[in-house]
Amino acid sequence: MSKFWLIQRGTFKKNGKFLTGKEGIVSLDYMGSAEFEWGAIPKAYRRLMYHFPEYEVFSTGIYTPEKDELMVFCKKSCSEEVIQSIRQYIDEPYQLKEFSELEKVPKAKKGDTSYDGRHSNFWWCIDIKSYGDWMAFLQPNLKQILEAVKNDYNDWWLAKSPEKRKEEYKKSLQW
Repeated sequence: MSKFWLIQRGTFKKNGKFLTGKEGIVSLDYMGSAEFEWGAIPKAYRRLMYHFPEYEVFSTGIYTPEKDELMVFCKKSCSEEVIQSIRQYIDEPYQLKEFSELEKVPKAKKGDTSYDGRHSNFWWCIDIKSYGDWMAFLQPNLKQILEAVKNDYNDWWLAKSPEKRKEEYKKSLQW
């Protein structure tokens, strides 16, 4: 089973056309470590965009106390490993580079503002490994995230030449 290391937290906004940025649907939390800076998020997104046709949304069978299911957007070839690894992490949390709140999904109730509450509803594994570059979110945000990622793919990624996409992908494989 794979162990994750770099999980970016975030929260959904009400409106937006793209995944992140000024018109983004997700506000990414400040993580505090250099691994999340230095262009790691744009590199992870380039890796995802390069392999976008291989991505699908998968049910995890993990639910919040309000019965919202945790969904995963990942490569089909990695889906079983990613879901099993998320389940393992939630059952027996281990130290990540920064805290993720992912382990709180089945326990923390919506609106709990205490220390034990969950304030995130978006998670993005940015590890540079075969299983990396997956995103997890709660089922009510499914349509919103799929539209945003498709918009980024069609309006931003495919607007680049095939050579430029390949060059950016290759650069994204290293810190």
